[in-house]
Amino acid sequence: MENKTSKYFKYAIGEIVLVVIGILIALQINTWNKQNEEHELELKILQEIRVNLNLDLNEIQEDIEIMADINAACDDVNTYLRTQESPSEKFFNNAAILRVTPHFDPNTSGYGLLVSKGIGIISSDSLRNDISLHYERLYSYYKRYEEERLRFHALHSEPKLIQHFTPLYDETQKYYLKHKISQEGFNILKKDSAFTKVISAIAYENSSVKNRAERVEKSILSLIKSLDNEIKSLQ
Repeated sequence: MENKTSKYFKYAIGEIVLVVIGILIALQINTWNKQNEEHELELKILQEIRVNLNLDLNEIQEDIEIMADINAACDDVNTYLRTQESPSEKFFNNAAILRVTPHFDPNTSGYGLLVSKGIGIISSDSLRNDISLHYERLYSYYKRYEEERLRFHALHSEPKLIQHFTPLYDETQKYYLKHKISQEGFNILKKDSAFTKVISAIAYENSSVKNRAERVEKSILSLIKSLDNEIKSLQ
């Protein structure tokens, strides 16, 4: 009886050990599966953010080029008013450019997915912080600059331009609105010192936004580089 009891006890312990091992293996497999799922999700999110940033980069660089055109147009218009006695096609085109206010609309689907899944899914602390700062602070701050320029445009530059110029639709023009002014209107415009001040203010407001846009461009380029490195390490 003692021998049978000992064998039964050993058998029971062996069964318990096997059950425990089975549970531990199942838990480990479940952990691996979960880690693999999180790994794939992290990779997917980073790749989508990478695509979004590439689109953002193209848009912000296009806006920077347009703002450079606006600054050049401001200089040309002021110089023309000081040195010329009659309007020209180039003057009309430059006046039209003064009404342009580029608007940056970032693509945020990847970042939105990241927020919904939890930003902690990104394993790299530095990359996680860089992404958060870029979307939550840099883009928001840039939007404030654009909004300030739009308010200035609505309150000051737009009324002054409409006062002196007649906007006409023209398919051939880059900015789609050609601004005409008669000789008599041009003579009046040359004497309007307030108009010259508005043009200088347009250049100032535009330069402020352009400077901020160049910071956004720099941040996008840096973040794309970091994302490329992280995506490569995860693949």
